[in-house]
Formats: sequence, structure tokens, C-alpha cells
Amino acid sequence: MHLGEVSSWSSIQSTSVMRERTLDFLWLELTNQCNLQCVHCYTDSGPHSGDRDILTIDDYVSIMVQARALGCSKMQFIGGEPQLNVDFRELLVKAKTLGFEFIEVFSNLTRLADETVQYAADNGICFATSVYSNEASGHDAITRVKSSHTRTMANLKKLIGAGIETRAAIIVMDRNKDTVSQTKDFLLRLGVRRVSSGETREFGRGEQILAQKARLSGLCGHCWSGKLCIAPDGEAYPCVMARQWPVGNVLETPLATIVESGKLAAMREEIFETVWLPKVAAAGGGTGPGKRKGGGRPKERAPEKHPAEPMPSVECPQSCTPDASSCAPHHCPQSCDPPMCMPELEQ
Repeated sequence: MHLGEVSSWSSIQSTSVMRERTLDFLWLELTNQCNLQCVHCYTDSGPHSGDRDILTIDDYVSIMVQARALGCSKMQFIGGEPQLNVDFRELLVKAKTLGFEFIEVFSNLTRLADETVQYAADNGICFATSVYSNEASGHDAITRVKSSHTRTMANLKKLIGAGIETRAAIIVMDRNKDTVSQTKDFLLRLGVRRVSSGETREFGRGEQILAQKARLSGLCGHCWSGKLCIAPDGEAYPCVMARQWPVGNVLETPLATIVESGKLAAMREEIFETVWLPKVAAAGGGTGPGKRKGGGRPKERAPEKHPAEPMPSVECPQSCTPDASSCAPHHCPQSCDPPMCMPELEQ
């Protein structure tokens, strides 16, 4: 599906690639606790933030089983710091056993067991991390933990040396904005295959940095399409950053019921219409979706047979996920997603 074919929510409801009541990508948060205290953290995580870690290993396994039954084949373990969960390794193995075709661990990489590295190398597990500066002092000032840069770099090198696909993200804020280019070059020279950067968003501690309360427009917009996050207390969100917009709880409701619910469908529609479409239009140089009188939805546009390669007036909306796009490069904003560390999956 190309940009010209996606002009309103109604235009994608009947497609086989992007349906509103699907689960294609699952974020599974293994803990809200973290050994770092990053100044911008959207979950407000830290050493003492795990008081809402309610889900047990059996709960997490059940969620993964239910997700696979719904056809979900891509997932990411995240936190907090997911490796702080004592059952992390067992859950990683279980995800592979259940047949998830793409598995990624988003970690600060300040800790990394050799056994985890070996298993990841043998089973095609991917890793992602955040690096805030090429200089230790700049990185540590943001994580607020001394030596965090040294440990992250050591484990990043360990992953790269083992041939494990690893990507890195740079979150940009006033204190590191002047070194973003140097940090990207540093990581690429290190051997990181893919490096992206994005602005701090107004979620969690980011609200204080930006002096802005959380708002839907702060999301990247990609979470309208088949994505779901399950937090350590069982709460389900359309995105890891969308804590203000819960759509259910897996401790109270089966995952299938949440995925098929009108609440999630309505939330995805709102994200699609009010966040994703305007950003796509801006990135493609458009004027943004028109509104039907009294309807609140964009006007239908005739599909373009051969969409021109966009010359973005603003940066394409960046995705929070390593999700692959079924769209051709340059023809869809989802081509801005960090590519998956495996050939594109059949839809």
C-alpha cells in the first residue's frame, strides 16, 4: 500500500495488509524497573520503579501463546530494562520456541550475559539500544549513572563481534543535540548496522524536559497498524509511549478480546486520522488531510498509480518499532522504520 492509497481510515479497513483489528507486532514489557535513570524516560523508570511488576512468567508465556494464536509473528522484549527480569532468558527461549519469526530485545546493554549473546547469535535474536553521545560524559549525564557508557559500548561490541544484528537510537535533547552527527558516525564505525535519531517526546520525564503534557500528537503515528504493548501490570496500550490511553488489561480480558475490541479500534482510528495522516502529508509535502463537514475524517483522494518519490518538507514520521514495511522504499512513510534484521516477512 502506497502513500497515495492511504487517504483515510475507511480506505484501509478492507485491505489484507493493514487491518485495524489485527496483532502483527507485540511489545512485551518485562519490568518497569531500570538500573539507569535517564532524564527523558517515557516510563519514568529507575532502580525503584518496579512496584507495578505484577505479571508472572506464566502470565508472560500465556500472552505470547495468545499472540501467536492471533497470528502475531514479531515481538520486542522491552522495559524498563528487560534483562532485570529474573525470567528474561527463559522467556527469550520460549518466544523462539513458540515460533515468533522476529524477536528483538531493547536493552540499555549495561549488562549482558555471555549465555544470552550465544543464544541470540545461534537463533537470530536482534538487539536494540539507546546511545546518547559518543563521549562517556555526555551519555552518562543523560542516564545519570556513571560508567553506563563504558558498559554499553563494551556489550555493544560483544554483540557486533558475535554477528548479532544490532541497531541504535539517539534521543535528541538540548544537552546532546550538538553531538548527534558525531555519535552517529561513532556508532557506524563501531559496526552498528543501523543508527537512527529522534526528538525527545512529551511522555514520562520527557514532559519536564519539554514543559509539555503528554498528548496524542507526540506519538509517531505508526502504532495504528497492528501493534500493541503489554505492560508489567497487564495493561494494554496501542504504543509503549501511550500510557494515557489504555485499551484493556490481560489479567482481566483475553488478548483476543482486547485486539478485537471497539476500544482499541477507536484508538487506532484516532491515531491514524489525527497523528499519522497529518505527518505523512507533511513529510510528502502535502497540506494535510482535509476534513469532511461534521465527519472528522479526511476526504477521500484518488489513488496515485505511480506515487512520486517524496521530497519531504519535514522528516518522515519515525517509528518506535523495528517493524518492516510492505511498501516500496520512498513510496511510503513506513520505509523510515528501522528495517528488521531478517528478510521481509510475507504478509
